[in-house]
Amino acid sequence: MFKYFEVLISIIITSIIGILYPSALSGIIILSLLGILYLAWQYKTKGYQPQSKTYKALEKLKKKREKTNHSKHIHINDQIAYIEEYWGYTKEQEKIIEKFVEKRAYSEIYNKLTASLFPQVITLIDNCNARGQKGCKREVSKRIRVLTDIMKTELKKKKSQNFESFETTLEVYDHLIKEIKY
Repeated sequence: MFKYFEVLISIIITSIIGILYPSALSGIIILSLLGILYLAWQYKTKGYQPQSKTYKALEKLKKKREKTNHSKHIHINDQIAYIEEYWGYTKEQEKIIEKFVEKRAYSEIYNKLTASLFPQVITLIDNCNARGQKGCKREVSKRIRVLTDIMKTELKKKKSQNFESFETTLEVYDHLIKEIKY
């Protein structure tokens, strides 16, 4: 309501200026065109953004969630890179780990991975490397194999969840279409 009032006031002021100073109208037109161009440029770069409080709160939560997910991703990558640098993976393990990180299948077991499994393997690798890899190579390789097996099962879970949610979405969509038809 207030915006309409502002528009009406600006039209009245422009009309009065046009009557009293006709030569000032060309300056007003130029300023108006520059303002419109600026608003169009701003809309194009930022896109449409609703100004409601709920939208802003949702955007804030979304950004916070993205930031948390990004930091989790970096943390997992750092631990995986450390193991790769100081020990190494087989080609098959590299493929599994790459898919695991790419699909971000670690969401359910993130805490277990970062607080328990990865640190234990890293400590074991550090201890083994300090001893010159004598008598512990098999143990480290075994634990890395178990870790990649866990990753493989999580990838399968993630794939089945995506498929199940897709099927559920299709069922809901089909049900809505049937309701609309009748």
